[in-house]
Amino acid sequence: MTRLIRAELFKLRKRSMTWVLLSVLIGIVIIFYVVVLIISKNSLPIHGYRETLGFPMVIPFVLSILFPFGIILSVILITSSIGTEYNWRTIRTMLICSESRFKLLGAKLIAVGILMLIGMVAGIAAGFVMSLITTAIGGYAFNFSFVTGGYIWDQFLQFWRSFYVLIPYVLIGFLFTVIGRSSIPGLVLGIGEFFLESMIAGLLRLAGGWMANIPDYLPTVNVNAINALSEVAPKIPMLGNSSELPGSPQAFVIVAVYDLVFIVIAFYLFRKRDLTG
Repeated sequence: MTRLIRAELFKLRKRSMTWVLLSVLIGIVIIFYVVVLIISKNSLPIHGYRETLGFPMVIPFVLSILFPFGIILSVILITSSIGTEYNWRTIRTMLICSESRFKLLGAKLIAVGILMLIGMVAGIAAGFVMSLITTAIGGYAFNFSFVTGGYIWDQFLQFWRSFYVLIPYVLIGFLFTVIGRSSIPGLVLGIGEFFLESMIAGLLRLAGGWMANIPDYLPTVNVNAINALSEVAPKIPMLGNSSELPGSPQAFVIVAVYDLVFIVIAFYLFRKRDLTG
C-alpha cells in the first residue's frame, strides 16, 4: 500500500495540473488580500475588513477562502487523478501492478488527501506573507500578543475542521468518476452538489412543515454547522441564519455517514465492474 501511495504522489507531483491548481489557490489568496487592502484603505463602511488584514485573522481568513475554492480545486484534483486513468486507458495496467483494486483506489484517495493538506498549508503560508505585506503597506501595527495557547488550539481545530468539510465533496466527485469512468461526471456533480444543494435547501426551508427539516440531513447544511464552530473565523454565508443549523455532534456524524456511503459505493462498483479502459 505504501508503494502505491508513493507512486500516486509521484504521478500527481509530475502532472502540470497539480501545480496549476496550487498556483490558482495561492493566487486566490493573494487576490483576496489585495482586494481587502483596497477596501480598507478606501474607508468603505464595511465592518471588519480592516481587522481581517491583521495577524490574528490570517488562518481563519485563509481557511474561509479555502472552503468554497478548496471544494472546486480538490474535486478537480481527485477526478483528474482517477479520470485520466480511464481516458489514457492505463487503468488495467495499474491494476496489474497493484496488489488489489481496493489498495489501488485507496492509494489514490490517500495521495489526494495528502496533497489537499499540503495545499491548505501552502495557502496559509501565502496568507501569512500577504498579511505581512498588507500590514506594512496599510500602516497597521505588527502585534503578536494574540498568540496564546487557546488561540493556537482553536486554529489547530479549525484547520482540521476545514479539511473535514472538504471530504464529502471530494468523495462525491470520486464516486461519480468511478461510476462514469470519466472525470466529467465527477466534476459536474462534485462541484455542482454544493451550489445546487444550497438552492434546494433554501426552497425547502421556505416550504415549511416537515420539508423544512430535510436540509438538516443534507451534507452542505451540516458542513456549514461545522464551519460555524470557530469563534474567530469570519462566518461563511449560511443557508439561513445560524439558528437553522444543526448541532455540531449531529453535523459531524451526518457528514461521516455520507463519507462512508460514498466510499463504500465507489469501492464496491470499482471492485465488481469489468474494466474496459
